Amino acid sequence: MADKPDYYALLGVRPDADDEAIRQAYRRLAWEYHPDRAGAESAAKMSQLNVAYQTLSDPERRALYDAQRPDIPKRQGQVTKTPDGASVPRAGTLTVSAGPLAHVARFEGSPGPALSSIAFTHDGLFVGGGQQDGQTLIWSLHNERLAHMLAYSAGQNAGVLQEIRLSPRGTLAAAWGGLLGLRVWSVADGQTIWNTGVRAPIGAMDAVLLDDPPLIRLATPDAPLALANDDPIRFAEQGRRGTSVFARPLMGQVSPVWATPFHCMEGGNERLLREPPNAGWRVQQRWLASDGAFLATFASGTAPRFGKGSYLRLWNLLSKTLLGAIEPKRIEQIMEPPGILRPPFAATHDLGWIAVGGANRHVRLFALRAHQQRTVEIGRLPQDALIALTPDGERLALAREARLDLYDTHSQKMLQTWEFAAPITALTYSTHAARPLLGVGLRNGVLELWG
Repeated sequence: MADKPDYYALLGVRPDADDEAIRQAYRRLAWEYHPDRAGAESAAKMSQLNVAYQTLSDPERRALYDAQRPDIPKRQGQVTKTPDGASVPRAGTLTVSAGPLAHVARFEGSPGPALSSIAFTHDGLFVGGGQQDGQTLIWSLHNERLAHMLAYSAGQNAGVLQEIRLSPRGTLAAAWGGLLGLRVWSVADGQTIWNTGVRAPIGAMDAVLLDDPPLIRLATPDAPLALANDDPIRFAEQGRRGTSVFARPLMGQVSPVWATPFHCMEGGNERLLREPPNAGWRVQQRWLASDGAFLATFASGTAPRFGKGSYLRLWNLLSKTLLGAIEPKRIEQIMEPPGILRPPFAATHDLGWIAVGGANRHVRLFALRAHQQRTVEIGRLPQDALIALTPDGERLALAREARLDLYDTHSQKMLQTWEFAAPITALTYSTHAARPLLGVGLRNGVLELWG
């Protein structure tokens, strides 16, 4: 038993998770790691997930597994105790080489759940950490203390949080995930402003918050939102050909008109280019710019005049027609043959640079509006790796398990390397151009900042 993985950790759920939480966690991970979507390299991970789910979803097998589980080494994220009962701080960085980044701050989330997402305010004064159990913790960098704690209602604790977002000034926070749906809070008083059952698999949905006026903009699969409440996997599958973009006010009387989206369709534009629709398209990743004005998509499909391949596209969501109506417009695109580009993905907050994994041991960087490209050779690149870019695209951070490497994207030189006490589960750069901070979230609930 000691050589077997921790099935609860594999699925990202707590040991007391109910059957529905286990089922939803498995479906979320199966979508992310299924070989049809993530490639042949994910087959081993998918096999592990299948065994974990088959064990934990069967009451008899789960009971037997739980009875033997004490033989498994202590799960990362558990707080140890000294003989007198005092808590021992959880470890963060184990080793770090000399380099341009210095340690700035360290925060501990609740013991147990991993940090699944990190977000910064635009001024870099606050950082938020989303934990898989649904809590969103916001720390002040001024006094390095916890400033706010936001949580879903008690009945939603079985869900798995995927992403969090903060508005530029930090007045609003949003989070979403499996079984949790999407929730927006007023940070100052912790009150819920809006909540909905809308959620989608990792990468299939994005959201940004604006302060003036208070607004949330959503990019989701192009399918009815009601479908997301019942089955997010089916929601993403049915809407795979395009993206629906919604803008919902968060203050005052809200007109139902907000639920009428803009549509960004990958399969062509029948009105202007006479391109027929193609049902084979699949959007794998959606990003919104932090000002809500642009959308980027990574999709695979077949386009007339270009053929079959992977397409990285940039859309202007505020483009105006000759009659003055606002209508999204595809303004830039990059096409590569099938299999050349694949996860992991990352983008700067303004979508000025987008990083995409490559099949040949490298990461490709694209500045679509500036028509620039860079390639960084990084060696073995598993599809569950995490990457992050500085706001100017000059540096690339790459996390593989508990190792973190920092590269210069011009010279391809490795600038610095770290080893952490637990696998890295979240990796994000702040948007502050003068002093970007690198946030590193760990499976044991620790958040470290480097800058």
